[in-house]
Amino acid sequence: MVQILRHWAQPWEPSVLAEHLRAVYADYVVNSPLVLAISLYLYFSTPFPPRPEFLGGWLVVWVAYLVGRFVAGLVYARRREYSPEALRLWAHLSVLIQGIDGVMVAALALTVYPELDVYAQSALLVSVMVLVGATSFSLSLRWATMAVYATPIYSSFAWATWHLNSAYAQGLGIFILAMFVLFVFYANNQRQSILRGFDLARLNGVMAEELQVKNLELQEVASARSRLLATVSHDLRQPAHAIGLLSERALTDQSPVVLRQTLGDLNELSQSLSASLMTLMDLTRLDAGLVEARVVAMPLNQVLLRLAAEFSASARNKGLALTVGRSRHWVHSDPVLLHGILANLVSNAIKYTRAGTVQVRLEVQSDMLLVSVRDTGIGIHADKLQLIFKEFVRLDFSDAGSEGLGLGLSIVKRYANLLAHSVSVTSQLNEGSCFTVAVALAPSGEAAQESRTSPMTASLLNARLSGARVLVVDNVDLLLSSMTKTLAGWGCEVWSARNLDEALTLAREHELDLVISDFHLGDREQDGLVLIAELQRLPRGDEADRLKAVLMTGDVSAQVEADAQLQGVRVLHKPVRPVVLQEFLLNLLER
Repeated sequence: MVQILRHWAQPWEPSVLAEHLRAVYADYVVNSPLVLAISLYLYFSTPFPPRPEFLGGWLVVWVAYLVGRFVAGLVYARRREYSPEALRLWAHLSVLIQGIDGVMVAALALTVYPELDVYAQSALLVSVMVLVGATSFSLSLRWATMAVYATPIYSSFAWATWHLNSAYAQGLGIFILAMFVLFVFYANNQRQSILRGFDLARLNGVMAEELQVKNLELQEVASARSRLLATVSHDLRQPAHAIGLLSERALTDQSPVVLRQTLGDLNELSQSLSASLMTLMDLTRLDAGLVEARVVAMPLNQVLLRLAAEFSASARNKGLALTVGRSRHWVHSDPVLLHGILANLVSNAIKYTRAGTVQVRLEVQSDMLLVSVRDTGIGIHADKLQLIFKEFVRLDFSDAGSEGLGLGLSIVKRYANLLAHSVSVTSQLNEGSCFTVAVALAPSGEAAQESRTSPMTASLLNARLSGARVLVVDNVDLLLSSMTKTLAGWGCEVWSARNLDEALTLAREHELDLVISDFHLGDREQDGLVLIAELQRLPRGDEADRLKAVLMTGDVSAQVEADAQLQGVRVLHKPVRPVVLQEFLLNLLER
């Protein structure tokens, strides 16, 4: 009982209280006229009412009470919404109304009820017990209302019945008290049922809101994908069209000067096309949840050197001065994702700068290293600063060649979120922009430890692949030939195969250091992961030296990447720039 009462005493949410009060006051509007009519009929139809002076005064107060209760019900029903303060006042009023009801019926039980004949007593007792018991549903939500209404009625009738001159008086009095216990029990069950109904209604409302939000998100995704297809259709077809025209020109023009110029244009277009495809794959992998941040203590200078090597030619061809700072600091980050962030920022800076400089600056603040990419470009309007990190937002493409997919900065933001790096931007229109990435510095002790164990060293970046024995597997002859010639140009001994049988034959004849395989090798052939597994099972001169393998594929499905990870195979997604491929292979072979 104590547990029930404590549970009933807790405050309710305004929405629950409002619905409860609406039901209570609606009952007042319906039952007040009915109770008034019955009361007047019983009073005037009784030939000799007991204690007529008291009963007449009681009836006057009772009629006034019922009229007031009826009016209160009408007033509450006129408004659909109430403030929390108004709800509390109406709740207190309902307690007062039920308290008056309980006192009035208790007064009747203590004064008139004992003087009635046994038949009238039975009729009155049954009527009151049924009437009060019926209120257990509508009043069950609040303990205060139940206490001031049911307690005085049950206790007064039990007291009056106990003192009646009857052999059954004491037993009937105990029965009335038992009825009160059952009343509380049933009211608690009804209360739990009502609250579960409110909870379900609230849950349904929340789920409906969430469903609406999800629908809006799905509509936005569908709209974004439509924009993506339209953008890709335009921005990838343009360089593809130009590459076709220039290729025809290279095949027909015999002039060495023109041929060299054409090849330079083809190289620039292929890099642009490759960059767009890499951006799309980055977005696809992010959406599929395939990108995981592997934060380690790393020397920042590795990323800086790579940036300088990758973008110096682009800046020089555009007549810009690219300056990339140097640093001896170690930072906590993921080398691949941090490079992706800074490469996107440098690429954008070059793209949107017509003349002047692009600078990568470094500044230490407390335990953070700030890497800033500054340019003297077109700048960003103040009202667009909050939009630039959204997908498909392109700042300006008035310059030839500055078109893009509008995804670079959105990928920067998502990479930064994965790494817990903050990214900020300041800009002045027609003066330039500055993007700043804040990276946590690695403690000197940790940096020293990593420096002894990390495979990413400056000598590694400058190393050559000369002498490495590599098997390339691909079912597309043009791609197989291109990879073979590229690796041979780096000094590798290269063998090529189109399927598992050819690869096994070559692997048995030659001691290999590395295998590079595509994933899809034809409908009737085993895939690249199966091929790599079969090659790694072959006996080697050094049993502890497992054949190193790379899966280089254009398939970005989550399943392929997960299977490769379980097999311990490194994955590269096509297209891969030669400098990135060379660095990747050097890193893998060194390990």
